[in-house]
Amino acid sequence: MGIRRLSLSDVPRAGSYSHSVSVGNILFISGQLGVSSETKKDFRAQFNLAMSNIKKICQANGTGLENILKMVVYISNASYFDEMNKIFSEIFEDYPPVRTTIVCSFPNPDALVELEATVFVS
Repeated sequence: MGIRRLSLSDVPRAGSYSHSVSVGNILFISGQLGVSSETKKDFRAQFNLAMSNIKKICQANGTGLENILKMVVYISNASYFDEMNKIFSEIFEDYPPVRTTIVCSFPNPDALVELEATVFVS
């Protein structure tokens, strides 16, 4: 069982790291921001863009959002918690993963949310 690292050219990367690393049937997806010129300071837009990146990375690894085991959600302000919960329940209506939410600051001052995932690959 080897380690597989993957980075996608159409998913932004702000440093020297892989978008994902898998070992056996477990896929680890690095934190994804949703910052772009279109998302500006819109929490929902940033969350959706970050989630779209996670979906692309899942698909490139032969899996999907329904196989996410755990998510870590970093938010820049506790005031976003209720909105994050609402968006999360819309996306994971039938198959919610376990989740940890952390309030933090980001090096990028425009960032409002970052998403990290651990996924099962069948």
